[in-house]
Amino acid sequence: MRFSIVIPTLNEEQNIARCVEAIRLGVEQPDEVLIVDGFSTDATRTVAEGLGARVYLNHARHAAGGRNVGIQKATGDVVVFTDADCIPRREWLAQIKDAFGNDAGLEGVGGPMVALEPRTRIEAFWGRVFLKEIMPFPNESFIVRNHIFRGGFLTANCAYQRKTLLNLGGFDEWFGNNAEDIDLFWRAIDEGAKLRYLPSAVVAHSFPSTLPAMIKKNFRNGVSSSKLQKRYGNWFQIDRYLYGTLLSNIFGMATCKPGATLYCLQLISHLMGKYYGSFKVGVINL
Repeated sequence: MRFSIVIPTLNEEQNIARCVEAIRLGVEQPDEVLIVDGFSTDATRTVAEGLGARVYLNHARHAAGGRNVGIQKATGDVVVFTDADCIPRREWLAQIKDAFGNDAGLEGVGGPMVALEPRTRIEAFWGRVFLKEIMPFPNESFIVRNHIFRGGFLTANCAYQRKTLLNLGGFDEWFGNNAEDIDLFWRAIDEGAKLRYLPSAVVAHSFPSTLPAMIKKNFRNGVSSSKLQKRYGNWFQIDRYLYGTLLSNIFGMATCKPGATLYCLQLISHLMGKYYGSFKVGVINL
């Protein structure tokens, strides 16, 4: 089998070299690395070409569109996805190859993310919250049969048979940069694809390191929640746990609890994204 790695980029000059170099240092090598760039204004494309990657332009300028270009241009039987701000472990691709090689019926695999060494207090906070509370990754391998978030296939670390991706119509560009990977994952499940969560295939990931970046990310996550609700849920939904956690941390701010202020900002930005997304797509997501 041939394996193609697809990485969408936009102004990733500071990250793309370490990502591609980590892939090149892996125990197993891909047959090709494709960079699909959303018209970066920095040297992203030049750096990627210098490292031997094939570079294409993403005219849609969002993640779903970029990955769809990668699917169309890939020559591999399996398309492997990661992001420019990720550093795959040396055994990452070897584990993915073994999974497909050992199971002829397998159509997709997904693996966990771990946090890179945080550069700031905010990055440490957000990485911990995301990996422990929002999107935890289990330690056991299993066949995925239901819509899940725990062990969900994020495009920072997943792979699908190319024919499966084509049969699914690729990523739904209505999602753009918001939960396009979870939508593809859930559609594959609905179509009966055989998917395996693989905890041994690990990538290290950086998280937002500034307060504005964390707020922007959480706002986008809120929009993602509304889009997924529009496609898969009921028209009305309220997350009482979210509001309970917010109230608890407002009280924590009053008692000077460490991290309470960041928690409140994280939760409020997420709720603002849910409200905005509700208005945009026509649901009530509270």
